[in-house]
Amino acid sequence: MVSIYGHGKPFRKSKGYKTMIPIPDGWSTMTSIDKDLHRNLRRVFRSGVSAECLAQHEPAILRNLRIYFSQLLQTTYPEAWSHASDMRKWNLYLGFDTMADFGLGLKTNLLQSPARDYVFPALHIHEKKMGLWEQLPILDDIGIGSFMSRVLLLISPEARLFGTWYQKFLEQAVSNNSDKNRGIFGPVIQSGQGLLDKPGHNHSQMIGEGAFSTFSSADGYGMMLSGFLHYLGHYPHVYQKLATEMRSKYQPGESIIWGPKLESSVYLRAVIDEVMRLLPPACGVHWRECERPGIAIGGNELPIPVGSDVGMSLFSLFRDERIFRDPVLFWPERWIPGTLPEDEYTLARQMFTPFLIGPRNCAGGHVAIMIASIAYAYVLVNYDFRLGPEQPDVTAKLRTPTVEQPGADAELVFESHYSIAGWMSGPFIQFKQRASG
Repeated sequence: MVSIYGHGKPFRKSKGYKTMIPIPDGWSTMTSIDKDLHRNLRRVFRSGVSAECLAQHEPAILRNLRIYFSQLLQTTYPEAWSHASDMRKWNLYLGFDTMADFGLGLKTNLLQSPARDYVFPALHIHEKKMGLWEQLPILDDIGIGSFMSRVLLLISPEARLFGTWYQKFLEQAVSNNSDKNRGIFGPVIQSGQGLLDKPGHNHSQMIGEGAFSTFSSADGYGMMLSGFLHYLGHYPHVYQKLATEMRSKYQPGESIIWGPKLESSVYLRAVIDEVMRLLPPACGVHWRECERPGIAIGGNELPIPVGSDVGMSLFSLFRDERIFRDPVLFWPERWIPGTLPEDEYTLARQMFTPFLIGPRNCAGGHVAIMIASIAYAYVLVNYDFRLGPEQPDVTAKLRTPTVEQPGADAELVFESHYSIAGWMSGPFIQFKQRASG
């Protein structure tokens, strides 16, 4: 991994990333191929995710979680279990509303608005198209992408509604952040408006960065919450252990903020890491193009011709049994020092890179940890949850546990579906509000 993604290595982003830009020259921190451009874009992006900016805009996280649960439990009597909900859909709504609010200061209100019925199908089609174009850039080069977009607008009323909604979203994002930062992506908007001293985004790159950062982080947040509900629903001993830890720190209704009290929760961070290991934020292959002749990688010193693409899938890496004991077992204890032999723990920690490594790693990885910590704690402190009757059965493969740990004999095998990061539907979850005091 280091030989491909590490600092100073002779690889750059693959040409396939060009197919991901929404408009000509609409490069973002994630998609930019040119290394100098990337440094400028990343500098602007990181100015918005400083500790000071995160603290300023953090209330958006709890604000949207409260709306989320008001919708999930709106037909429920107090102290009764809700109907089972398809959390893939609800977590997408929550993810987008949160990141639009947290990132741009916008109230998109998709948790409550019928606009979600045409927004998310359109985004899903775009994700699928983007994945295909990345693998076969020639399809985009010859104009099939633009042709399909025009045809879709002609034949689909929903696509036209989304086009109007998306244009309004962009206009509001710009107007809302031109005079001051109203979200962590505010500096991106000001950069694109030419309001910053140092070079950064032009207008097209502002649009590319703002849209891509909002959409991708919304999907990532949604998947981290879906994975949390899925795995804790199937591993009751993890649920009980984490719930006990969180409920000893906070009472229902208490404000949960990012700080030493939450950061010191060792088991919470272990659960977050284990969710990310099994559901990496970006689980596809991160392709890199070789820039220089005479380059060889791997233990076998495989020669890489100039212009060739190489890469690794975090999804596969994190399931490598040479690195991670019982790799498909959801076992947060693996991240607690002292559980495994020191050399095994050190190797696993070294290879666990959910936000990648090197100069092109995710600039907002620490933001994802912060949001997940607040969300997981908020759910467990304020609600009980369980798998609903609609939840499809998973295969429990029993084995002799290799570690003396409750639940180490239960290994879940389930089908996952790829969009950016995960399922098309599920898990199906019921909630019940916990009484305060």
